[in-house]
Amino acid sequence: MVRHRFAYARTTEAALFPGTTVRYHYRTGDSLATVVERTDRFVTFIGPDCDGRFTHDQIDHLIDDDRLEVVLDDDCHVPDDERAVLE
Repeated sequence: MVRHRFAYARTTEAALFPGTTVRYHYRTGDSLATVVERTDRFVTFIGPDCDGRFTHDQIDHLIDDDRLEVVLDDDCHVPDDERAVLE
């Protein structure tokens, strides 16, 4: 019997763009957040319980360490008073 090999692409910072939902695991817990900005150097996300601004390399390290995950849903987790950032 021959087993098929699958090649899986690893998630990188390139998957994060404004509107992407992420789950950020921090020291005291975890929280959902929405990416609000992506520049040539930084990715910024905002959520009700966490905010983050990281370089692309830092984002890759967070993903590799299972501290940042892309969430596949359509919900926006930016607090109402900060929604203007996305618009």
